[in-house]
Amino acid sequence: MPRRRALVTLIALSLLPAALSAQATLVIRGRIWTGDSTRPWASALAVAGDTIVAVGDSAAVAPFVGRTTKVIHAPGLVTPGFQDGHTHFIDGGFQLASLDLRAVRTPAEFIRKVRDFARHVPKGRWITGGDWDHTLWPGQPLPRHEWIDSVTRDNPVFLERLDGHEALANAAALKAAGVTRSTPSPAGGEIGHDPGTGEPTGIFKDNALQVVYAVVPGPTPEDRDSALVRALRYAASIGLTGTSSMFASFADRASFQRVERAGLLTMRAALYLPLEDWHAVADTVAADGAGDDWVRIGGLKEFMDGSAGSRTAFFA
Repeated sequence: MPRRRALVTLIALSLLPAALSAQATLVIRGRIWTGDSTRPWASALAVAGDTIVAVGDSAAVAPFVGRTTKVIHAPGLVTPGFQDGHTHFIDGGFQLASLDLRAVRTPAEFIRKVRDFARHVPKGRWITGGDWDHTLWPGQPLPRHEWIDSVTRDNPVFLERLDGHEALANAAALKAAGVTRSTPSPAGGEIGHDPGTGEPTGIFKDNALQVVYAVVPGPTPEDRDSALVRALRYAASIGLTGTSSMFASFADRASFQRVERAGLLTMRAALYLPLEDWHAVADTVAADGAGDDWVRIGGLKEFMDGSAGSRTAFFA
């Protein structure tokens, strides 16, 4: 069996300080894929400041080598930094420290993982996260609040499906949100009710998620910054050097800017705010501009439909 080679992504443009004007950083002893079809492979490159100044072999980078040159020996494949065109970046940082149900394959496993996570959560604290996918389960049943009520008596729970268009609330969360059998579904959303009893099942779809999120305590700026740094750390580990973060908020933008000022921002971010905030976005851009090379407002985001996985998309 052939030995698997390590993948090292070039993150020089994101991670190197901008003060390297007189200093070159070399990446050598690695196979460098350039992305240039006319010369796709190289064995060395030089970076000065925020610019790649030479790509080729040892001779090509030799003019940039000096006493203060930092040399990086790459053990495997080096590539240009990856860009992700659609993330919910700070939400992902929160998810990294939250309950993760993405790999669950049965309802029994779903219940067990919720139980095990809840055991370590202080009484009264909301449990969020999830990323469950019922289409992976035998028979594909949607979860119900009764599945987890007995193992989450002390905590309100609201767990999103992996597409973000559907979520499960336990009995404590339903009570906190004031949802009963008589609660109507909001426009553009659906509150699940049992067809036999009329009682809420705990399932919320699309705009109905806001019925519960309205009573979930929001994160503090410190919580948001910690989630961002957590997400940045993970992104750097897989070579991500830029992203477009969708449905970002002005609070997210402030967090990115704080982390940038602290010198901890390791990637570039274009933030797409909700379309409903277009007036505030327009005023902000007119007054202060869209941002800088690291953090900027990229545009607005909205969706016109649900998702196929949550069965909220329109099919004619």
